[in-house]
Amino acid sequence: MKIRLLLTFDHELPLGSLKTSYNRALFDPTERLFETAKKNDFPVTLFTDVLCALRYKEWDCQGFYNPYVSQLQKAIESGHDVQLHLHPHWLTSRYENGKVFPSDDYSLAHFKNNKEYTIGDIVNKGTRLLEEVCSKVNSSYKVHAFRAGGYNIEPETKAIFDELAKNGIVYDSSVVLKYYFASSLSLIDFRKVPPLPNWYIGNDGNFRKSADAGILEIPVAAIPKTPFEIPTRFKLKHFAHRAPESHGAMIHEGNTGSRLQQLRMLFSSRMLTFDNHTLSAKYLMRILDYNARKFSRFETITMATCSHPKTMGDYSFSLMEQFIEMARNKYPDIEFTTFERLYKLNQND
Repeated sequence: MKIRLLLTFDHELPLGSLKTSYNRALFDPTERLFETAKKNDFPVTLFTDVLCALRYKEWDCQGFYNPYVSQLQKAIESGHDVQLHLHPHWLTSRYENGKVFPSDDYSLAHFKNNKEYTIGDIVNKGTRLLEEVCSKVNSSYKVHAFRAGGYNIEPETKAIFDELAKNGIVYDSSVVLKYYFASSLSLIDFRKVPPLPNWYIGNDGNFRKSADAGILEIPVAAIPKTPFEIPTRFKLKHFAHRAPESHGAMIHEGNTGSRLQQLRMLFSSRMLTFDNHTLSAKYLMRILDYNARKFSRFETITMATCSHPKTMGDYSFSLMEQFIEMARNKYPDIEFTTFERLYKLNQND
């Protein structure tokens, strides 16, 4: 069995509010990510929040948009990957006196009947802007992959995937295996995804095994929680010294779901991420090992990690380096890759 692992990072500002600066919240930790990747010889994929940039082009072009464009172009020049990430609430948010007031239009589903911005318009806007920016340093650059903001590909999966296909997108990485999350803005329920390492999603929104049926899902690797784990609130307190600087509020703060939904969240899976400062490199290896065992009958499994530069501090970068070293030692044939490399590999087959 061959393992292909995509180290992906949602390249975005805090969605609720920004209390530090663009550099401290996004640009500086992303530069540190590039340095760490070069030092340890692995490529990364930035799933970049392009609709945020689209609005900041109007709101603060000199302060945010221009450095944002430069960072994406540097990523491409450095051999990394840049792909499409959409947080559509930016389109209906307000900006006053240097402060953003986020709207509640958190998922693409909120735009199903929107007359100003349709789901198709949003996907097309994001794709065109990314290709305009990145093709200036790589003339052959195309968007090949998508991650929904907040993992929200439901309930309008059919409409979303139909528009992704129209824009030439062949990979999705919005699914976190067995993950559940709910707030008043969002509901994510991946508890019943196919028992496969990878699958296809057709333009009817249904899961399929056949390669001629749609977009290939590259899920975020995860592991079920056990009843013996120390409750998160205790771990947050015990490992508070590892926590990164907070750069702003999360958009879900104060928007909790029902009691039943909160109970279900307690039993959600844990994803393979470098964001969580309560996890160790050994625990991340447990996640990788769990998926390697579970899908050992397959010739190749392709999975992703999911992290955010805005919530990565010293511990996160140390955790990532430790995990990379441990994964390479245990799985000598593991391949750290990108969507662009997967696409080229598929074209050559």
